[in-house]
Amino acid sequence: MVLSYPAFFALYTVTMVVAVFAGVLLLQGWKDMSIRRTLLSVRYNAVYIILIAAFPLSVQAQDIIENQISGVEDPSKEIVYTNWIFSLAGGAIKVLQDRLDYAVVTDFFIIAYAWVFAFITYFAPIILLARDDRVNLRTYAIAMMLNYLVLTPFYLLFPVSVTGSHAASEMTPILYVDTHFGKMVTSVDPLNNDFPSGHVSLSVTTFLVFAYAGSWYKRLTYFLAGACVAIVFSVLYLGVHWPADVFAGFLLAVGATVAARSDRIQMGIDRYVRIVSQKLFREKKPPETSPQNG
Repeated sequence: MVLSYPAFFALYTVTMVVAVFAGVLLLQGWKDMSIRRTLLSVRYNAVYIILIAAFPLSVQAQDIIENQISGVEDPSKEIVYTNWIFSLAGGAIKVLQDRLDYAVVTDFFIIAYAWVFAFITYFAPIILLARDDRVNLRTYAIAMMLNYLVLTPFYLLFPVSVTGSHAASEMTPILYVDTHFGKMVTSVDPLNNDFPSGHVSLSVTTFLVFAYAGSWYKRLTYFLAGACVAIVFSVLYLGVHWPADVFAGFLLAVGATVAARSDRIQMGIDRYVRIVSQKLFREKKPPETSPQNG
């Protein structure tokens, strides 16, 4: 039985919700689950949650911004930039499709690209909220923010088309041939947001944040490491990204994580976040205490 697209999308959504809940339950344990603690964490970290949710919308709005800046989209700019990226070992990725031309491999990589990546995106902040891990949630939120602060202007000013749409690459656009997954992706992706690879930078950043988050996240770190490898291969194999996109995504992930772990940067950003949070919830500023004489 072939599912209709609405039924497929509903199944995709249900499996995502169930997987996130099951993942939190598996790591946290039923006895350690606390709705009250999670809600308190949500309130304390409300501004960071808003930032995590809001920045991806900037990528979706990039086409609107581009039209406002240039008036009419210039396809020649995309062609020039894509040809330049293709010249950086772009032809090598066809080897993956030639060597791994199996239906089961294709299905695996499509799931890694379209489902596992989304699962990581939703699961990471939720498990941090469930544990009320304010330090690591702050690091994660700032790292994501730094990623998007770099990705958005690149996508806006440096359009690079997907490998599957570039004739010289001789790549098959496998992801976009698949009816349901392809339709879901193209409904939100203009197919010219390639450099750097957001899939790579965001997934690797998530892995790095949790790798330094402490021993409690050890099992999750192993999963994220495997997921990152699968996602990197998927963006190449499916006809989405160029090797240069992947390399730039790695560099961005490392840079964003290192910067987000800086105490100076964290405290500088958190100071403004706390001010906004106080205004958002109309909280009173804690009274300053005068030093006691010995």
